Amino acid sequence: MHLPDLQVLFNSVKRLDSLLTDEYEALKTQKLDAFEALQQEKIPLLQALSSSGIVQNPDQPKDPSRLEDLAKNPLWDDITDVLERCKKSHQRNELLISKQLDAIKGALSTLQNQDPAGSLELYTKLGHVKSSRRSILSDDA
Repeated sequence: MHLPDLQVLFNSVKRLDSLLTDEYEALKTQKLDAFEALQQEKIPLLQALSSSGIVQNPDQPKDPSRLEDLAKNPLWDDITDVLERCKKSHQRNELLISKQLDAIKGALSTLQNQDPAGSLELYTKLGHVKSSRRSILSDDA
């Protein structure tokens, strides 16, 4: 892979980095339409990066001189730095999605609970949990 190919690759990984940042903002603000729109660009970009030829098929012999040339090219260091940032951004986005899913599951579980008084904990004036679980509508209220 020569310099023009590396420049195209570098531009692609910079765009991926930007998309992952935009994706985080969309997730953080819960703008699902914006998140979905970003996926329409991110998926083909990831496919293009994976078929770029940088990642070789393990069944094919590796050309040591090509790998040495690649490692010596300063643009390659920039590419790997941006890809490392992309990896961290992806992990951050994945964590945010996971936390949001957990919150949604918790809310759904609460809404689906058949006995609302069953999980209700009442406190005494001193801040201790009452030993019996009585309805709020009892004569103690």
